Order: sequence, then C-alpha cells, then structure tokens
Amino acid sequence: MSLGVIDVGTTNVKLIIYDEELNQRYLETINVPMLFPSSYYVEQDANALRSAFNRLISTAKEKGVKYLGISTYRASIITWDRSGNPLTNIITWLDRRGLEIINKFPYSIMRRLPLLGSILIPTSPVAQILWLLGNRQDLAQRIRKGEAFIGTLSSYLAYLVSNRYINDASNEALTGLWHPGNLRRIDLVYELLGIPREVGPEVIDNVHELGEVDGMKVGVLIADQQAAMVGEGCLSVGCGKVTNGTGSFMDAVVDEFKLVGGGLLPLLILKYGGNVFYGVEGFLPATGSVIDWLVRLGLLSSPQELDGLAHVDTQGIVVIPALAGVNVPPRPCARGLIDGLTLSTTREAFVRAVIEGIVQLIGLIFDKIKIYSRASVVRVDGGLSRSTLFLRLLATALGTIVERQRDVETTARGVAALLKVFKGDWSLNDVIKGVHVNVELRVEPGEERLSLNRDIVKRIIEGMRCRA
Repeated sequence: MSLGVIDVGTTNVKLIIYDEELNQRYLETINVPMLFPSSYYVEQDANALRSAFNRLISTAKEKGVKYLGISTYRASIITWDRSGNPLTNIITWLDRRGLEIINKFPYSIMRRLPLLGSILIPTSPVAQILWLLGNRQDLAQRIRKGEAFIGTLSSYLAYLVSNRYINDASNEALTGLWHPGNLRRIDLVYELLGIPREVGPEVIDNVHELGEVDGMKVGVLIADQQAAMVGEGCLSVGCGKVTNGTGSFMDAVVDEFKLVGGGLLPLLILKYGGNVFYGVEGFLPATGSVIDWLVRLGLLSSPQELDGLAHVDTQGIVVIPALAGVNVPPRPCARGLIDGLTLSTTREAFVRAVIEGIVQLIGLIFDKIKIYSRASVVRVDGGLSRSTLFLRLLATALGTIVERQRDVETTARGVAALLKVFKGDWSLNDVIKGVHVNVELRVEPGEERLSLNRDIVKRIIEGMRCRA
C-alpha cells in the first residue's frame, strides 16, 4: 500500500507518494503564489490553495494511496464558514501587519508583560487574530455565533478532511493560545487580549486518525518544520537541523519545554500519546527567496551554479541579505545592506558575498540556540542544501558537522515515517532511532573559508531600526 504526503508550503503544494520502504515513487507540485496587497502584507489565495489541496487528494486516490499525511507551513491564520468556504485569504507567517497591533495601545504596554512578551510579536498568530477581529467586525460576530471559524492553516485543512474544528499539537502550540508545556488553554491570554473563547480548536496528537477522504485514511497532521525534524531523525538532544526553503529554519532538541526569547521560539516538535518532544527554533525569513532574487536580477542562472563559486574572493564586499527582516536579533523591519562595491567588483564576488551573508545570519541564530541546546551535528535539508558550497560555508559558520541526507524532502519524509507508525509497521522508538535516515554527505567545519565576520554582521543588524 502506498503512503501519500501532502506538503503545503508557502509558495506551492506538493504530493509525494512513497512505497513501503520510503522510496519516492511520485512527485507533483502545484504553485500557489503569494499575494502582496499592501506594504508588509503577505497573503496566499485561500481558494487557490484549497483547489490545489483537493486536486492532489484526487491524484493520490488515482495513484492507489491508502494512507495520507499532511504537513503545513505554520503561524498563518485563515477564517472559514461551516461549509469549509474561506472567508479570508491566508495571512501567512511572512506577514507583518501584526506591527499595527503590537505598536498600538494597550498592546504596546501589554507586550512588556512576561506572559505576553513572546506572544505579542509581529509574526504571532495572536497578533494576526487580533488584527482580523479588529478589522472585520462581521467575522468576529460570526465566530462568536459559531457560524465561522478562525485558526491556523493546519486547522483549516483538518476541517476540510474531518469536518471538525481541530488542530494538531505542533501547530496549535505556536498560536500563543495553548501552552505546549502543560498542554492547556492559556486562559489569561484570552482574558487580557479579549479573544473569544470560541477561538480554540480541539487539540489532537500528530499521529491521529482524522478521518477518511476518498477512501484514504488520514493519519498524520504536523507542522512542516517539526515534520522535518522527524525526517532528519532529530528527536534526541544533541541533534539540530536547518531547513532551507523560502526561509531558513534552525531547530534543536531540548530535554524539556523551555521559554526562550531574543527572537527564538519554544517548539513542540511531536506529541504522540504520552510522548512529547520539545525544541527551540530561530528562523531567517528570506534565504531561498534571496537566491530567487539573484536569479531574477540575472546574477545567477540557477541555484546549481553556486558550487562554481568555491574559493571565490568576495573582494571585501559585505552583503546583509535581510530582504524580509531578521528575527535573531529581533529586527522585523531590517532591510538588505550592501557595502564595499567598487568598479572592479565582479558578479561572482557579489553572489559569493550574498551566500556568506546568509550563512552568517543563520550563524547568529545558532549562537542564540546554543544557550539552550548544544547540537553536535546539524542536518540540512531543503532546496538550497543541494549546494555543496552552501553546506561547507554553513559548517564553517556554525563550527559543527553538517550532514545532508540523500532525500532532501525531509518534511515529507518525516510525515511518511509517522504514517508507518500510524499503520503499526514501526514503533515510535524506531523513528527516534532514525531507521529512516540515510546520510549521503558529511561536511566538517573549515572546508571552505568565510571572509565575512559574524561580529560585523551582528553589529549592523543591531543598528537597524523600523523606519517611520
């Protein structure tokens, strides 16, 4: 019986079908572009995404899939009616309209409270929910009457599959309304912020029978970065990973739930029965999108060309590719910076400087994560991880061993591994041991030299402020 995974990303939706040995047998991708209705607003067409999701479900059925799992991008809010029709577009995790909320009284004062300091941030679902409730009174009334729902993208897709208002633990833990430590609703947040208690789906395990769709059992629902942690075999302390898609997400395992700050997020990686796995995370909003930007400018023909820049001299150029802000240190309004251009600057030197800027921004995240978890090995996945140069620069920047698996689609692979648990083929302990992990490349620090100094990057970022 085939295993199907629908991986809902920020710019596309993928269906990957695996055989029982977790070999890929089919891959289909549907592009669902982002929308930019206003400055700092980043949405995704909810109807287009729903159409893509349903089309891939039909394809999975045609290809003989019997067990289906879903992963989604996180911290993104949508509203829908009881028939499953979207009432808004998806406000994505890249959106910064939350700034309108957190900089306004009384939230500007509330965010100084310890409880709300890590919740009232620009990218928080709570800020997005408050924005919707404040700007769409019609929706607020319908939600209170039970005629509409508001939740993360994962809870919306779960509704389409099960017709129930539910969400998985890994996604709900990032809303700021449900505590990943004690696994309960945070009543005080609802009361202080005036959020209706109707906003709060039932929380289920990541491995859970959601229902059947077109004869396929849906048995896994999990956030994409947490799924990648599972796919990388990172469920034990000492393991970290960096997923490089639209942005770069650095995660490391911790032994218990920890409140963190400074741009980091506490993470519930996986919940299954009495087993709960925790981590910490920091992310850089734009990395793969920076590579796309270089391609659009004609400075790079394709990401594969990066490996031709090994040992290229940056000629003293400093590039801070913060094209969508920076979260560590917290500078949501940061913008890109270029310094040191001369008439002799070459295309190769500039592109190399951009890549060094990316790995040093990831390095700032790693420096902060090491306060809570020392990762002795970092596994890397996502499109940019196909570049050996990127891996070598990253290993040098992090000062630790970097590994890449043969299958870089580790988000989907993690879901497939959990489907094996759902079916009863594997135990959870098998996944913890990493029976599904297949490392093909191992890189040591120092194999590629870095010209850009991390302290310089840090000083520049710390000096950036939001413009009026």
